[in-house]
Amino acid sequence: MNFDRNWTVLFIGGSSGTGKSSIAYEIARFYGVNVLEVDDIHLSVETVTKKESFPAIHYWNTGVNWENVGINGNVNWLIDVSKEMIPVLKALVNRHIEDKLPIIIEGDFIYPEFATSFDNPEVKSIFVVEPDINQIIQNYLSREGGDIQQYRADISIAYGKWIADTCKQNNIRVIEARPWDTALRRAIEILS
Repeated sequence: MNFDRNWTVLFIGGSSGTGKSSIAYEIARFYGVNVLEVDDIHLSVETVTKKESFPAIHYWNTGVNWENVGINGNVNWLIDVSKEMIPVLKALVNRHIEDKLPIIIEGDFIYPEFATSFDNPEVKSIFVVEPDINQIIQNYLSREGGDIQQYRADISIAYGKWIADTCKQNNIRVIEARPWDTALRRAIEILS
């Protein structure tokens, strides 16, 4: 456990299958803090709200099939959900800062510009990218088993490119997930 940390809230964002969860939990062990997964927050919001207030979060409940909307349609959905999650994540960040409770918030639904919108040095962010589609496919197989998920990996690559481009335009920190054995060191260096 390492208490030499200069943040209270750390966002770790990126597209699906990039290794951001693995990196988040490595950082959490290093600093001795908890990880909050945005997928769980998303599910909670979806459970207690209606489509009138969160249309993107409830989009798939309308009968639309994610496999039929194309790669760009799925990327746009991911971006729209990330935007809808902003007030929820902002409330969580404010609570953790106020109570001085360190936390890592990790997931696909973190809008890059939101993660850096806090005028507070206690909030930091890192976005993880994996440019190799074959690695993403392998990550899905290792994590979930089953069939090769080419279409899902295509979506992840496209969303990851949007994240990387957005981060570059806004001077937001990005790290490549690999090499795995240096990911923790590289993340800690970025946070220093």
